[in-house]
Amino acid sequence: MNDIIIMDATNCQNPTTSCNVDTKQIPHRCAHPTPYLILTNIQKKQNIKNILLSSAAFGVTLVFVVGQKKFDFDADSPSTDIPPALVDYILRGRMKIVRLESLEEAVDRIKGMYCCEEMRQRAEQKHQHCQSHGNDNSQTSNCSDGIIPIIGIEIDPTSISLEQQAFPTSTAFMMGNEGQGMTTKQMACCDGFLRIEQYGGGTASLNVSVAVGVVLHRFFSKVLINVDRV
Repeated sequence: MNDIIIMDATNCQNPTTSCNVDTKQIPHRCAHPTPYLILTNIQKKQNIKNILLSSAAFGVTLVFVVGQKKFDFDADSPSTDIPPALVDYILRGRMKIVRLESLEEAVDRIKGMYCCEEMRQRAEQKHQHCQSHGNDNSQTSNCSDGIIPIIGIEIDPTSISLEQQAFPTSTAFMMGNEGQGMTTKQMACCDGFLRIEQYGGGTASLNVSVAVGVVLHRFFSKVLINVDRV
């Protein structure tokens, strides 16, 4: 099975830069990898509702929402668009929805998180060690082997088959638009891409909410196998 391949260092601020596959792989493996979701550029309210339902079903605890101004994500609001089955679930803190203004902000938030508790402890120990040796330039930011990769689900020449993908670390997933797929800016924010293999000729791509369910189910099936082997 493949580890997640990190793309060349592109970012949202330079959406015209093409992504070239780098050969380096993530060396760290989380004991309990966690999935995150970036929700942006989705047109239909029903798709957003179904994505949230699938996210809850597969244990996603944190969803980053960029834009989506026409959808009311406030579970407390009388006019909320949150599916009724999820209102109490969200109000009890089982799934947190974070509203952001830009993809850059979402990337910064994700890259500022630790992929797991072990990496957080390592970073704190490193920071304490640097302080004890008088190094004022020490930082508690993530080590390069503890980043959370942002993976786009997109049919792309560089994409890896979901079926062959291992998930050694916590991962943030981002889907494309129902009609146009991922924008150039979205793709520039990604560290790599996965595709969902199809075995019939009925359609070019799956519904976005269906794709979310397939990806999250595959993520947890891989994670459970890897945890059982530890």
